[in-house]
Amino acid sequence: MKPVSSPTERESILGRLRAAQPRHPLPQPDLSDYLRGPFAAGVLQIDPASAGDAVASRAQVGNGTVSNRSNSEALIAQFEGAARGWRAEVHRVIPAHCMAAVRALLQDKKCKAIATGSPPMPPTEWDVAFDGFDHLRFDGSTNAWKPTLFDAIDASVTLAVAAIADTGSLVLIPGPHEPRSLSLVPPIHVALARVSTLFASLAAAMQALAPQSDMPTNFLLVTGPSKTADIQQTLAYGAHGPKELIIVLIDDRDGPTGVQS
Repeated sequence: MKPVSSPTERESILGRLRAAQPRHPLPQPDLSDYLRGPFAAGVLQIDPASAGDAVASRAQVGNGTVSNRSNSEALIAQFEGAARGWRAEVHRVIPAHCMAAVRALLQDKKCKAIATGSPPMPPTEWDVAFDGFDHLRFDGSTNAWKPTLFDAIDASVTLAVAAIADTGSLVLIPGPHEPRSLSLVPPIHVALARVSTLFASLAAAMQALAPQSDMPTNFLLVTGPSKTADIQQTLAYGAHGPKELIIVLIDDRDGPTGVQS
């Protein structure tokens, strides 16, 4: 494409774009089918007159807590299907088997060096799970560990604060416990997510997390491994981040066994 080289050419292009705008406003999309489905629950901005009392009532309850979840199995199935559709691996485990599963997955991927933030699990479980690996734990100084993170680490392990069933996405909020680079640099990203923080939609997750009350520096949405098709429109993985995304979905709905009563 020839670059725009003068204000006259720029105005000409903008003029054509303005002229191509619709003469009348486009109609509002019909969201009734979506709002009636299980994955709209948790969106509070719904007009009961247009959505129906049943939908509005379910939306008021929302998702993300064990007691109020209307159909957690449907959310889990939707999340797993969507995440795998973006070429992520998903492994559902009970809490008691979580760290053993992470260890087995890392061994299966032939990982030798791993990086983590502060342990979301009890430190003893964290240390046992990574015994035998070259384990780099973030200590609060990103400059000190960048060379190793970029050059020597095979995989990272992070904790997602939420997961979104509708798109198979993870929500990560980096901070002093876990730097942003941890989920962006190593070629393999292992993310731990809990069923108790699985939400139907992005709107439901935002409503529950309320990040505006304590605005984080970064708020990451991770949907599948890194991918791009910039070069010859050929899809390639790992160009701008992890080549593989492994999600360990911890079924914590009813304690360590993950079995609902």
